[in-house]
Amino acid sequence: MNSEVCLLVRRLSLFTALLVGVLSLVACQLTGPSSKGLSTGALNVDKPAKQETVAAPHVETEPVLIVRQPAPLATVSEKHFVIPVARSGDFAPDELDDYVLRIIEESRQWAFVAELQIHGHTDSEGSELSNMLLSIRRANRVAERFEELGVEAGLLLIEAHGETQAIADNTTLDGRIANRRIEIVLIGNAGKMADEQDQYDTVVAELRAQGEKP
Repeated sequence: MNSEVCLLVRRLSLFTALLVGVLSLVACQLTGPSSKGLSTGALNVDKPAKQETVAAPHVETEPVLIVRQPAPLATVSEKHFVIPVARSGDFAPDELDDYVLRIIEESRQWAFVAELQIHGHTDSEGSELSNMLLSIRRANRVAERFEELGVEAGLLLIEAHGETQAIADNTTLDGRIANRRIEIVLIGNAGKMADEQDQYDTVVAELRAQGEKP
């Protein structure tokens, strides 16, 4: 009986010691420093410097292309010229220069030249597409000659009409020859020349009204 009591006492003592150890361990964890309470200073962690965004300075830039209104002209004049195409369908160099130089010389007497239009025309022989391409080629040839003789390319406007603006009967040879042409339209302010032309037209109109030939 005494031996059983001694064994029980030992077991109770062992259990008590084990219980005290567990309680002590739990108490240490509860009273230790919390990871949530650690500061960045204790960990020696440097915060990255705050980057400041600097806005780029606003620079006023002028557009590359500016459309400006032209200055008003007192008188806008138009004058039409016709450059015929040879029977061969091309231009004879000397004859072409005679027409182009005459137009240039007259344009120099104008107060202001705004535009020099070059209109290409053909007869109705061939297809509409081929005639359109032919009128472009002829108009370009005349425009190139104007440039070679000193006219600024910015003044030249090329338009191709093919067979669409006939001025004569395409069923006759003479009509087809008349339709193969380059029309030049000089646009600007003729200045004194316009006043003289108006006076001439007025006199001619009066003479015709009286039945007289000008």
